[in-house]
Amino acid sequence: MAFCKFSSEYIAKSYTMIDNVFFSRYLPSTPPKLTAIYLYGLYLCATEDSRGANSSMEAFAQTLGYEVEDIIDAYNYWEEQGLVRIVSTSPFEIQYQPVRGASSANKRFSKDKYASFNIQAQEIITERTITPNEYEEYYTLMEGFSLPDGRKLSPEALLLIIKYCVQNKGANIGYRYIIAVAQNWAREGYVTLAQIEEKLEAYSTQSQEISKINKALGSTKKPGIEEHEFYTKWTQRLGFTIDVIVFVAKSIKKGAGISNFEKLDKKLQKYYEAKLLSQNEIVEFEANKDKLFSLAREVNRTLGLYYEDVSNQVETYISPWLAMGFSAETILTIAQNCYSRAKRTLANLNDEINMLYEQGIVSQNAYQGYQGKIQKTREQIANILKKLNIERNVTSLDIEFWQRWVGTWGLDLEIIDIAVDFAAQRGTNLSYVNALLADWHTQGIHTPSSAREALSKFKSEPKQAKPDSKIKKRKYSKEEQSAIFDNFNEIEL
Repeated sequence: MAFCKFSSEYIAKSYTMIDNVFFSRYLPSTPPKLTAIYLYGLYLCATEDSRGANSSMEAFAQTLGYEVEDIIDAYNYWEEQGLVRIVSTSPFEIQYQPVRGASSANKRFSKDKYASFNIQAQEIITERTITPNEYEEYYTLMEGFSLPDGRKLSPEALLLIIKYCVQNKGANIGYRYIIAVAQNWAREGYVTLAQIEEKLEAYSTQSQEISKINKALGSTKKPGIEEHEFYTKWTQRLGFTIDVIVFVAKSIKKGAGISNFEKLDKKLQKYYEAKLLSQNEIVEFEANKDKLFSLAREVNRTLGLYYEDVSNQVETYISPWLAMGFSAETILTIAQNCYSRAKRTLANLNDEINMLYEQGIVSQNAYQGYQGKIQKTREQIANILKKLNIERNVTSLDIEFWQRWVGTWGLDLEIIDIAVDFAAQRGTNLSYVNALLADWHTQGIHTPSSAREALSKFKSEPKQAKPDSKIKKRKYSKEEQSAIFDNFNEIEL
């Protein structure tokens, strides 16, 4: 037995140290399962002395929810990376190696396996010599990355990616750019030679349209990977046609000289958020921009706000509201009502408009009808408050009560009156009425006769004895009173 060791409490509150090189070099290209196994094993190594013995393979696998074979496969992979050494296979035993000491020479990628790949990669990258470390990065990507179905990036596919990157960026291209492209395409499911060829064929078709966009922007730049990614986003995710994209690109060039894809992307993203996808919608939006800015300022004034620049308000609120079908008149009417109810921010107004939109209340007539119902509800609640001898204005909580009684529970107005009259006799408030109606709703009491019957039974029940109101009072001396406050800080909260 060891002379001294850490307690289990000390270990539980301690830390497992991980070299930063692990995160920068190994984590990005390693599947989550392999990473989890490596980190948990590192934790077991750090706590081995305090446990007296390390966990078994079966316990290890069960803790992480994997099979024993998964653990063995993972450590075979990490041995190839040089981060562990398999000491014994029966019983299975490993040793963790220093991360910073895991150089290319420590990794166990077969030279024969990638001999052809090495030659072909160097033939593609002609303006510099590929270093052993760069080769190791390629091997790590092909060996370490895998799709959920187990497929890995093939050497042939990676060579075609390298060739495409060189064609677009030059033969002196850095390997990190190649790795990034290969990782992105692999995550999308492109891992075989045929799949990469299919993607590049689609790129070839897209290149003609991307060239149109570049021309509209005043550029003769050759389409690259970034441009293809933007094009895919605009056409597939946002839903713009090439004609609309070119139209917007020309408007950017006219307004700001030679532009680029990043600026065009921001413009298209704003149009998309404002639900402006066709050329006519965009033209109308730009033509009426002054009106939109005026409306934004008027909304701000109605709410008691001031912004020197309302561009953000137009894009975030005004344009989407108009796209929903709300007119400027309706928006201002809703803003006035929000102001009167102390909801005086654009976010409050936006919530109100979205709520109305979900209920199909968009036109001015529909909103006036809705307001009429709200006003009638307020009058009915005001009458209830009067019966209860409560002198105050109707609140939003009162309206929520009413909507629950009538809308959710479907209670008859006569039943509500019966509950209110009973509460008035007892000198209680609106919360008591709500509790009484909730109790009736739970019992299935939904008719005036059944409500009156329930009240008659309630009145006939014997009253419970009231507690003695004559509470004995004790007088405290000045010393006792001081002791109360002296000992206050000793109370555990």
